[in-house]
Amino acid sequence: MTIPSMKRLLRDGKALFLACDQGLEHGPTDFNTKNIDPKYILDIALEGGYTGVILQPGVAEKYYHGVYKSVPLIVKLNGKTSLPNINPISRQTCSVQRAVKMGAAAVGYTIFDGSRAEPEIFQEFGKLVEEAHDHGLPVIAWMYPRGVDVPNPDSPEILAYSARIGLELGADMLKLKYNGDLQHFRWVLQCAGKADVVISGGSKKPHAEFLKDVYDTVVVSGATGLAVGRNVWQDEKPYALSKALTEVIFKKKRPEEVLHLLK
Repeated sequence: MTIPSMKRLLRDGKALFLACDQGLEHGPTDFNTKNIDPKYILDIALEGGYTGVILQPGVAEKYYHGVYKSVPLIVKLNGKTSLPNINPISRQTCSVQRAVKMGAAAVGYTIFDGSRAEPEIFQEFGKLVEEAHDHGLPVIAWMYPRGVDVPNPDSPEILAYSARIGLELGADMLKLKYNGDLQHFRWVLQCAGKADVVISGGSKKPHAEFLKDVYDTVVVSGATGLAVGRNVWQDEKPYALSKALTEVIFKKKRPEEVLHLLK
C-alpha cells in the first residue's frame, strides 16, 4: 500500500491549519456573536495563508463551497461533546466516502490513548486508515492521552509514548500538544518517526508566548507546523496574527521580528 502524499497540505514542507471543530467538542462557550459563524473562520483561513482548514462534516457540507475550496479541507471523522461523563471515546460520525465527496484533502480522527475504551478506539482507527489510504487520503491523528489511568497527560514520557502510538497505528500526521519542554519535545519528534507532527494551538495565550512556542517547535525543533483555532479566531486581530504565524512558520522569522504586526 502506498502512503498518501501530504503535499496538498504543505507549503515548502510546512503546515498551518485553522481549526473550526470546537462547536461540537466544546459547545458555544468558545464563540461570540462574530466567530460563531463558520464563514467568519473560513474567511480567515482563505485570506490568512492557511494550508488547510479543519471542519466537522456538517459544517463542511454547508459552508465549504466556492472560493473556500482553494483552502485544502481536512474533515474530522469522529467527534464527541463535553456533556457526558464517560470514558474518553470519540466514535466515528462520518465515513471516508462522505469526506471524499466533500472534496477532502485529508481526514482526521481523535485518539484518546490511555482511555479504558482504547481497544475500541484503536480498532476503529485501524479500519479508517486502511479505507482512507485506499482513497489516497492521508490520515491525521489527534493524539490526546486521557483517562483515569493517565494522571499527567502533559508529561514528556506520555507525550513521547503518544507520538509513537500514532506512528505505529498508521497515522500520516500527528497533532500533539507542546508542554513547553523544548529539550524533551525533540525526543517526542523522534518517537513520531516518519509521521509528520503539528502542534496544537490550545487555549488562548498572549501573542509573544504563543509565537515563541511556534518558533521553538517548528523552526528550532523541526515540527511540520501548527493546527490552531481559538488562538486565532478569538483574537481581536486574527488576520494580523495569521500574518505573523506565516512569517514564523514559512520564513523562519523570530517572534520579536513579527510582533510589530500585532500592534
